[in-house]
Amino acid sequence: MARRLSALLLLLIVVSLVTDADGRRRRRRHPRARGPGALQINSITEGADVIIDGNPVGKIPLGEPLKLAPGKHTLKMTLKGYTEYLDVFNIQPGQTTNLDIDLLPYAGVLQVTCNVEEARVFIDGKFVGTAPVEEEVLIGDRSIRVRKAGYYEYIGKFKSVAGKVQRLHIELKAMPVGTTPYRPPPPPPPKWYEKWYVWAGGAAAVAAITVAIVVPVVLVSRDDFGDFCGSADLCIRK
Repeated sequence: MARRLSALLLLLIVVSLVTDADGRRRRRRHPRARGPGALQINSITEGADVIIDGNPVGKIPLGEPLKLAPGKHTLKMTLKGYTEYLDVFNIQPGQTTNLDIDLLPYAGVLQVTCNVEEARVFIDGKFVGTAPVEEEVLIGDRSIRVRKAGYYEYIGKFKSVAGKVQRLHIELKAMPVGTTPYRPPPPPPPKWYEKWYVWAGGAAAVAAITVAIVVPVVLVSRDDFGDFCGSADLCIRK
């Protein structure tokens, strides 16, 4: 009985040693990963903005994988005319997480510019802003109107395609002068008596006449106070 117990104990020791050695070999072959991980986004939605944990990190395609701290993170992808993506993903230490994300188009995008500043833009009768303006437009046939006081307004149509950006430049033509309060006619030319040189000449003539009258009067005046003139700095006698 004692021999059997000894043999069983010896067997348990051998098995324990073999298991421990095998575990050490496995840990040496597969060392525990430490440090940051990485995120690789695979997408064909070019130009989409990528936002991780509320911080913009770039646009699709990103190129190199993004290095991130281990743990959970939020990912948001947006692009005008496309549905928005929002989800949570997990990063493992020393590993690269791959995500395949493609946004779905649901509307077109219209970019409007104009030769006139602050021209007002209306799409399907709704005011969307002043040019230049960029606006998401539901797919289908749409109407556009661009107007500015003092100019003939533009009215046209376009077809909105999901996921497509359309650029439209509008040239507004000015109304004739005098046909609208915003383009009044120029003021009439001044009358002959309203011109500056007429008044300047008149002032010079008045000054000359005044001198011609005052000087003779002073010259013909006599000094009736005798020696008083002798104490003056300037005395004119005729």
